[in-house]
Amino acid sequence: MLFGGDILRETSRQIFHAGLGIALIFFLLFFGRLYTIYLLSGALFFGFLLINLTIRGIKIPIVSDALHLFERKSARLPGYGSAWYIVGLLICCLLIPTTNQIAAAILVLALGDAAATIVGAKGKIPLPYNSKKSIEGTTAFFLFSLPSFIFIGWYAIPLALFATLVESLPWSIDDNLTIPIACSLFFYLI
Repeated sequence: MLFGGDILRETSRQIFHAGLGIALIFFLLFFGRLYTIYLLSGALFFGFLLINLTIRGIKIPIVSDALHLFERKSARLPGYGSAWYIVGLLICCLLIPTTNQIAAAILVLALGDAAATIVGAKGKIPLPYNSKKSIEGTTAFFLFSLPSFIFIGWYAIPLALFATLVESLPWSIDDNLTIPIACSLFFYLI
């Protein structure tokens, strides 16, 4: 359960998470899959470099401020969530066959996951099979995944259902990894 400043911090983090995903969709649609893979690979490389410097205690002006503002206090390492987010986006670009399907998966990860966290932080009814997640957050994930309709039409409904189920399960693996894998599997199976 999050309180006061923690909710504000997490909401800011998730708005940034969603905005980054939407910006990447525009980049993907404008520049294509290959350049998006290059961008994400470069971001991952430089991200690991910055994480390494941060772990060594070297303060990097903008990066240190961003980590202070957006990183969860419970993060295992500085930049942990951001690194998994980029890896998840890269998985989508590498495994999903078409640009529209990639855009749909990114939208599910960006909007669905962000909404689940923001709404779920205030949720009151825990899921019967995962007490760390709420019915309210899971419902928000599903509803905010539906705009993927823009890219894949009615396939958005089963995609949203499948991704919602995967997101709600009691994994010990980061959602930024499980959701892209679920979306990739969905598009492989259809």
